[in-house]
Amino acid sequence: MKPRTLLVLLACSLQAHAAREVTPLKEDWKFIRENAGVAASSEAWQKVSIPHTWNAKDAQEGPDAVSATQESPEEAEAATKARDEGSKPSQDPHLGSGYYRGACWYEHSLQIPSEWKGKKRVFIRFGAAGTVAKTFINKILLGEHLGGCTAFCYELTDYLNYGATNELRVEVDNTHREDLPPLSGDYNLYGGLYRQVELIVTDNYCITPLDYASPGVYLTPRSINDRVAQVEIRTLVSNGHKAPKAPTKTPRPKATPAGTNSVTAASPQKAEQKSSITVRSEVRDASGKLVAEASNEQSIPPEETKEVVMNLTIPSPRLWNGRKDPYLYSATVSLLANGETVDAVTQPLGLRTVAISQAQGFLLNGKPYPVHGVNRHQDVRNKGWAISPEDEERDASLMKEMGVTGVRNAHYPQSEDWHRINDREGVLVWDEVSLVNETRNTRAFLLNSEEYLREMIHQLYNHPSIAWWGIFNELGSKPMAPCNPLLSRLQSVAKEIDPNRLVVAASCNMNKPFNQVPEQIGMNTYPGWYYTNPPSFFTTKIASFSKEVGKRIAVSEYGAGANIAHHTEGPLVQPAHKGAFHPEEWQSHIHEGDWAALKDNPNLWGTFVWNMFDFACKGRREGNTPSLNDKGLVTHDRQFRKDAFYFYKANWNPEPMVRITSSRMTRRRIATTEVKVYSNCKDVELKVNGKTVGTTHPDDIRVCRFPAVTLSPGSNVIEAIGHDGVKTLTDTCTWTLETDTKAP
Repeated sequence: MKPRTLLVLLACSLQAHAAREVTPLKEDWKFIRENAGVAASSEAWQKVSIPHTWNAKDAQEGPDAVSATQESPEEAEAATKARDEGSKPSQDPHLGSGYYRGACWYEHSLQIPSEWKGKKRVFIRFGAAGTVAKTFINKILLGEHLGGCTAFCYELTDYLNYGATNELRVEVDNTHREDLPPLSGDYNLYGGLYRQVELIVTDNYCITPLDYASPGVYLTPRSINDRVAQVEIRTLVSNGHKAPKAPTKTPRPKATPAGTNSVTAASPQKAEQKSSITVRSEVRDASGKLVAEASNEQSIPPEETKEVVMNLTIPSPRLWNGRKDPYLYSATVSLLANGETVDAVTQPLGLRTVAISQAQGFLLNGKPYPVHGVNRHQDVRNKGWAISPEDEERDASLMKEMGVTGVRNAHYPQSEDWHRINDREGVLVWDEVSLVNETRNTRAFLLNSEEYLREMIHQLYNHPSIAWWGIFNELGSKPMAPCNPLLSRLQSVAKEIDPNRLVVAASCNMNKPFNQVPEQIGMNTYPGWYYTNPPSFFTTKIASFSKEVGKRIAVSEYGAGANIAHHTEGPLVQPAHKGAFHPEEWQSHIHEGDWAALKDNPNLWGTFVWNMFDFACKGRREGNTPSLNDKGLVTHDRQFRKDAFYFYKANWNPEPMVRITSSRMTRRRIATTEVKVYSNCKDVELKVNGKTVGTTHPDDIRVCRFPAVTLSPGSNVIEAIGHDGVKTLTDTCTWTLETDTKAP
């Protein structure tokens, strides 16, 4: 979109609607991957669109497309060795992490109508910038925002050239900083304007977007029962009219034609000031029916912001009840002047309570609710963090297919769109700040960590999907000074802002004082992957950690890696987690054992698989895919569901299903093999080349095993037929037994 086009669209929309207008600034950005400076010519800069990151490719390595073509251990080892021998360390200081980390610049032109002057307020809001951003309008610094995963907003009104072109420039820098979390972590810190940028235009009276870049409206259910729900709506109303300037000296009385005395005439801006504004709050149900409303008059002095609190009563409330019934009301706060709406903000409203009981575990609306969770990083292959709403919808769809009821946004708050989706889908959300591995005891680090937490909570406050605020992950993984004062402060701040949600953390280090700080705690552990302990050891470790903290815990990370091109026949042998060969069969084996230990464990209130999706991680050299953490249940490009995905689908999603495991292992060398099927059907029949081999029932973790199945040389059609009493489901694959077969 050209700047002139943007002007026409904004002018037309503002004539049609007196309330605020929000325009995404997607196109016609310029970018340069160097620290050019605010005054540099942008003539030769690259044209880009938003969202954008400069690390989409250099932070991932490997092929653009994920391949399922079967690869032997020898082939994987040889390919890894050749790649490592051919790599050379870069001398560029910006590439110390293996991908570009430094200052880069963006530019965008804004054509602002002359008629806005004195009548409209203009704001710019960035969904996020990785990781430090300085924003300039017409070469004037608006501010510096620290932290790569929360939004920030500035008012442009007083700095604009009306009826002219305005130059917006942003310096974004993802260089490591010792005063800013995360200090380290097993994931990439992508640079760029990787979330939406919006121009917000309002009346002089508006609901301010400047309170931590939040909506300016905070919805708090105060009490909920079968008859009524009491909801507090707190709104920050801002008067942008200019206050009259105090005269430097008392003016002399001046005679007028009418013979009266007066002082200097008021400015035009002052003459337009309205004496009062009406604030109206409405709650509507999902059909749009008005169910509660309130309004009052407010007098707000010029250049001031006032908090307006209203309490509304919703009769016969319908609860937001997770996947079962994610019912959403909408709450709209409007500002009216002379009966006309001059601003309005609408937010989702879900009525629900969350708690954790020692006797019953996690409670949603006072009743036990299963937290079948996954972790999620927000990157997609070839895009990094610059993902689209469509990418997020796809992720949500895959999670729904698998039966996920909770998601941990690791290790940072994710987009507004992602939270809206989880509100709609009924998925419980764990959001967290990026205190990963280590902290610093400097004043700057403490203040920046607290500001990060405050921004996250204020910006995401209204989303009913959020049940937990996280304050750290795996602290103590690197040497660090004691951090309990910082963590206690974060715990206190979180509960001060939002007492209705749970404060949580994830730890991989037992018997540490910081494990006692958060209200709730999760354990990260990987038996059978980083350790040789079998999954059955899980039960002992869970009991030990639960005893240490004196309450139920979550398992906040667990799992194993898998490359969909890697497969193994015969008895399973634990692979080296840093090795080149990551067979899919071992990942499935680990998850089967893990879930058997987790699913009915009385010491748990929830579980979160690591990870829902493979994600890029520069520096990893394993599984013959460089710079990839392959513990996901779905590949980095979202094109392949791994066998372990179907294992959880069989256990978590009641919809009947059947899936033959190891179906991608098309080349076979062992004639007699076990065939394993995941299914939640009543029974499963197995056929090989059209002949029934047997029928069996799934065990208590939804696994059907057919031992000692004999394959014929050449092509073998494997067919699993699931019967659920109503319909029949079938899964098929073809395995080729090579002629030089061998016994198991």
